[in-house]
Amino acid sequence: MQLYPRADRIFKDLEAEGYQSDNPVPVEILNRYDQLHYHGTEALDTAIEVAGIQAGQQVLEVGSGWGGCARYIAKRTGAHVTAVELQDDYDQVARVLTARAGLSDSVTHLNADFLQVELPIGGYDHAVSWLALFHIPDRPRYLKKLHRLIKPGGLLCAEDLYLISSPPDAETEEFRAHLFPNSLVPPDAYETGLKQAGFTNVHLSDMTEDWSDFTATRLAAFQDARSVYEDIHGTQTYQQIELFYSKMSGYFARGLVGGVRVSAVAGA
Repeated sequence: MQLYPRADRIFKDLEAEGYQSDNPVPVEILNRYDQLHYHGTEALDTAIEVAGIQAGQQVLEVGSGWGGCARYIAKRTGAHVTAVELQDDYDQVARVLTARAGLSDSVTHLNADFLQVELPIGGYDHAVSWLALFHIPDRPRYLKKLHRLIKPGGLLCAEDLYLISSPPDAETEEFRAHLFPNSLVPPDAYETGLKQAGFTNVHLSDMTEDWSDFTATRLAAFQDARSVYEDIHGTQTYQQIELFYSKMSGYFARGLVGGVRVSAVAGA
């Protein structure tokens, strides 16, 4: 994805903060860079509180990227988080960062395809995901799998994109290249799919207006800080990320995609 060039670029950010090589890094410092979703740890706090994540519980994260969400949840709550990430380069960096944060006993990283990996049925008190589910193909299959993995009464808490309007035919290929929208569905289908998978008490909060503002502000701030970013990462990396930020802001502004915050209870 355009948002994810060079998984090791986060190490340059840490070096700029004074954390060299394999030196320990506090989670609070990592959180400045390792949150790839919207609104950073504020969004994680919402999920923690809605699900009631507690010390000793088992939490599954789908699409964990650099592992920032998993580390934050583990550090704040004392839960153990299993972090599943498809991209090998991001998983490898995530493992290093988790070790440097001193959380290797609290976060288990799995480099795997969520549809293929074997996980314990009913093995998790809750499952979480941020801006990853819409990438996974075969939505009915992965929702049913999530339902099987969560203990009855446990929660799925996720933030995700949904489809408002398909792009013009001339933009379809570019749209897919930037978003990898393998299961981008309209909001009514989003709710229906969760219920068909066995989830109850499905609650959807529409985040479209908020995320539209967020992505526009993020783009402007990134452009304003171009020289600082290029000094650390170089022009090519800046251009790749600016392009993604620009496209994402445009998709929201043009009414192509919307955002949703989800909570749903795994039925018996």
